Amino acid sequence: MDFDLTRFENDARLLAEIKSIETAENIQVLVPFAKAYLGMFYVIDNELPEKEKLKLLANETLANALLKGFVNCIFSPELPGIEEIGQKKAKQQEIPQGYAVLAGMDLISKKSSKDIGELADNIIESAIGFYLSNKNSHKNIWFDVLFKTRKETVTTALCKYWVEMLKNKSSYLPAINYILAEKPDETITQYCILPLLENWSYCKEKTLFKLLSSAFKYSAPADLLLLCEKILQKDELLTEKTRLYWIATAYLISPEKYFAKLSDYVGRVKLKIMPLLDFITQLMKSDDVNISFSDKLVAQILRLIAPIFPPQFHVYGALGGLDINSKNVMLMFYFLACSEDKNILNEIKLLQKARTMKIYSSVLDNLIEIQTLKNNDPDFNLPHFDTYLKNLVNNNKLQGRSNKFDLR
Repeated sequence: MDFDLTRFENDARLLAEIKSIETAENIQVLVPFAKAYLGMFYVIDNELPEKEKLKLLANETLANALLKGFVNCIFSPELPGIEEIGQKKAKQQEIPQGYAVLAGMDLISKKSSKDIGELADNIIESAIGFYLSNKNSHKNIWFDVLFKTRKETVTTALCKYWVEMLKNKSSYLPAINYILAEKPDETITQYCILPLLENWSYCKEKTLFKLLSSAFKYSAPADLLLLCEKILQKDELLTEKTRLYWIATAYLISPEKYFAKLSDYVGRVKLKIMPLLDFITQLMKSDDVNISFSDKLVAQILRLIAPIFPPQFHVYGALGGLDINSKNVMLMFYFLACSEDKNILNEIKLLQKARTMKIYSSVLDNLIEIQTLKNNDPDFNLPHFDTYLKNLVNNNKLQGRSNKFDLR
C-alpha cells in the first residue's frame, strides 16, 4: 500500500470537513480510521502505536481531528442503546459506529482511568455492547477497568445485551463464559441467571443443565420455582430432555407438589431416567446449592431410578470398572447411610416394602445395619463411599440380575 498517496488523497478529501470530523457529526468518515486505530488493517503494522497508525493515513491536523472525533462519538446523542446493539448483533447486522466508540473509549482510558469510571451508565452500556459486537484484536483496557470499578453497570449491560439477543432468537451469546465457565463470575451469574433462563427459548440441553445447576446456587428457590411454573405452562418449545430438567427443578424445590408430575413424566423410560439421575446427583454433590435434600426426597428418587439400574456384580468392579449410572445410584443409597435423621429407618423400611426395590434388598438391609450401628456404637465410623461400595461387593450384596434393561 502506498501510504504517501493514501495520506495525500485523504487530506485533500477530508481537510475541508475537519469541523464535522472533530464533533463526530460525520460518523461515516470516522469508521475506517477507527478500524485502522484498532489494528484491523493487515497492511498496517499492528505493533505501531495507535496514533502513528492514523498518521500513515492522514496528516497531523486531520489525525488530531479524528482522535477528537472518536472521543466525541461516545457522547453523541444518537449513540445506540445496548438493546439496539444486541438486537442488531442477533440479526448479524453490524453498527459501524461502534468502532469509533471503541477507539474513543481507548483514548479516554489511556488518558485517565478515572474518567472512564465516571462515564454515564448509558454510555458504558453502549460501549460494552460494541465491545461484544464489533470484534477486533485491540486490547480494550477500558473494559478491564470498568469490570473492576463499575461491576454493577457492566453486569446490567451484559444482561440487557444477552436478553435482547435471546429475544431475537440468537444461538450464540458473546462472553457467556462469565456464566458457563467452570468457575463462573458470581456477581454476573447471580444477576443474569434467571433472565437468561426465562428468555433462552431454544437453549441446548447441555447448556440448560448448566444454567439450572447454577440457578440452584445463585438464585432464590422461590423465584426459580415461579420461573419453572411459567416455563412449564408454555412448554411447546421444550424438547423431551429440557422439559425433564424443568420438571425436575420444580420437584427439587417443591417435592410434594411435583413428585406425581415427575413420576408420570419419566415413567420407566431409561432415556429419561438417565439424565434425571445425572442432574440430581450433580446437585447432591454440590456443597452450596440453595436446596436441601431430605431423606424422603432421596428415597422417592431411588424408587424412580434404582429399579432401572439393577445391581450387577460385573458393573460394580469385578472387571475393574464402575459405570457412571450405577455409581450415581449408589451415591443415593450412601446418602441415606450418612443420614443423621432419627426417622431414617422409616424411609428405608418403606423402600423395602416397594416391590420394585426387591433387587436392592441386600443394600437396604445393609443400610439398616449401618444405621443401627451408628445408633448403638459410639465408636462406629461410617466408611468413605468407595470403601462402602467395596464392602458391599465383597459381601455379595450387589449380585443381582445379570442383564440390563434395554433402552426404550
